[in-house]
Amino acid sequence: MKNQASDVVIIGAGIVGLTLAVRLHLEGKTVCLIDAVGPASGASYGNAGFLSRGSIFPPVSRSDLWRLPKYLLDPASPLTIRPAYLPDLVPWGMRLIAATRPKRLEQIIAALASLSRDAISSYAPLLSAAAAEELVDVRGSLIVCRTSVTLDQKTRLIPGWRENGIAAFRIDRAKARELEPALSDDIAGAIYLPDNGRCISPGALGRRFAAYLEANGGRMVIAKANSVSSYKGSWLVQTSGGNFEAPQVVVAAGRWSDELLAPFDVTIPLASERGYHLMLPEAGVELSRPCVMAEPFFAATPMIDGLRLAGTVEFAHANAPMNPKRADNLFDLARRYLPGLSREGATRWMGVRPSFPDALPAIGEVSGKAGLFYSFGHQHVGLTLAASSAKLLAELMLNRRPGIDPAPFDLDRFSRGRQPKDII
Repeated sequence: MKNQASDVVIIGAGIVGLTLAVRLHLEGKTVCLIDAVGPASGASYGNAGFLSRGSIFPPVSRSDLWRLPKYLLDPASPLTIRPAYLPDLVPWGMRLIAATRPKRLEQIIAALASLSRDAISSYAPLLSAAAAEELVDVRGSLIVCRTSVTLDQKTRLIPGWRENGIAAFRIDRAKARELEPALSDDIAGAIYLPDNGRCISPGALGRRFAAYLEANGGRMVIAKANSVSSYKGSWLVQTSGGNFEAPQVVVAAGRWSDELLAPFDVTIPLASERGYHLMLPEAGVELSRPCVMAEPFFAATPMIDGLRLAGTVEFAHANAPMNPKRADNLFDLARRYLPGLSREGATRWMGVRPSFPDALPAIGEVSGKAGLFYSFGHQHVGLTLAASSAKLLAELMLNRRPGIDPAPFDLDRFSRGRQPKDII
């Protein structure tokens, strides 16, 4: 069978691959997207719908490491590790500890901020092209704190946000409830980030991008990518639905990206960090913007189909069965912040986030393999950083000078010096 050719093949039609496909199409490239299930069907479907420019601090801090034993004993904790996964997670955890050192932490925050600053504005040309502007709005967000201790802790982050060009303000209980009357009067206050946004239907956004691509000469192929190999000065992607050839290939397959890049001797310390959501179609309360509940650390986002409670961190093998209690716990925790909340008609979901120990995504070109690129590992902030990541990688693929420094996102950062076993 003759190989099917295009300018670029992108493996993975999550939000990271979709935004890159639209960006490259706008640059005049013919793009073929390959995904085993379809557009925005994994973590890109079930995420919190939260466009958080303020997510510049790694989700797991050194203080969280000290609290790990407590978390493991509490079934409602924001972080848990399945015992069967713990041995595989040890090398990843060693790297995480190194990433929490003060100097390294400063570098990580600066790198995340460089991608986050233009996270929402980078979506603008893509939304316009796909006629999807109504799916995204910017009304800010709240970090809601029940206790004054938590509010003080979050307040200490404000200088870091402002130093990186992100507006943030501490507000009292009355102001928080003025913005969101559904909040309990038993809160201490909140942090208000006015420039954050939301997507009211992440799945619909992904489908809209895919439809735009197909309507304008691109391809959306439903097939499992089995391998990537060099072929006559180009690249060949072998799939369950045929072979696809292109001078440039991008691996954007989320948690499964490491399998495709394994033959190229690349160090990829990627972990399966699973997240849950509980969708409430008849929530009984109304919010107008995403609200992060600070103590249990999850988000409540108003969407087209209801209120989505999303978050938590569960380290487990990617194919392990979901734990429905993780989703159900979100409702019990949310009622403390949103009295009157109803779970009538609620549905559960679980997805796998691809996470690196330093909380930075991998964006770049495989060393010594011209034309083989990658973009994955965006952990909690795939929706937020997808468009800015697409902009950065497109600039690299088009041999343009990038607007931000790509070095912090290069996979080579994990290959310098002696390292523990990495692929887990």
